[in-house]
Amino acid sequence: MKSEPAASSFGPFFDLTAHFPRGVFAYFLLKGNSGAAPETVAAFLASRGHEAIKVHRADQVHSATVVPANKTPCEADAIIVTSPGEAARVVTADCVPILMASPGGRAAAVHAGWRGTLANISARALEALGAKPSSVSAYIGPAIGPCCYAVDEGRHRAFQEAFPEIVPRHVSEEPLRLDLSAINAALLMKAGVPRENIFREARCTSCDDALCCSYRRDGERAGRMVAVIGLERRREVPCPR
Repeated sequence: MKSEPAASSFGPFFDLTAHFPRGVFAYFLLKGNSGAAPETVAAFLASRGHEAIKVHRADQVHSATVVPANKTPCEADAIIVTSPGEAARVVTADCVPILMASPGGRAAAVHAGWRGTLANISARALEALGAKPSSVSAYIGPAIGPCCYAVDEGRHRAFQEAFPEIVPRHVSEEPLRLDLSAINAALLMKAGVPRENIFREARCTSCDDALCCSYRRDGERAGRMVAVIGLERRREVPCPR
């Protein structure tokens, strides 16, 4: 499935809020935005009506480390948010961005490269979310597709051995390819997230030069896209006189 981008003074973006429970907001900022710094992302959120949101970030190192937002910044590739008025963001340019949330007011932002996917970071983040998996909603954003992600035999074999029920063992095509987005979706379903609760963007970052950043396509010139998810601030209701 594909989303249609909207535009703002910050650049094109997907508004993902409708995919998540009430009280959760989520966006995916595409190619051409003005930056990925937490302050810039907070300003973007303010422009969408989410005022005074603290945006947490991590130093992404292609790990399977999941941390609570109050431990950031640190080296990690998934952040769990549990406090109203706070958000987490990850940046990608071919790797798989994953956003998750539960109705109980918990959310996660995940950066899943091939190493993180092999270490099952999506299921680790789901567990750290502390919610019943069947209640969790997930968004898997644009990532490099199997059309453009050729791998060597050793890497393909590592995925076959780790996930034999997901990655076929006998593949005759050359070169060998991996679909990291589909693998992460399958791992979330295996962990208990219903298929209907997962929205997976089919857009390949390397193919879509107009909207997506791709390190494989552009190298060091590639920008970064931002996946951000957070919890709305609680609105104070005045006491009746």
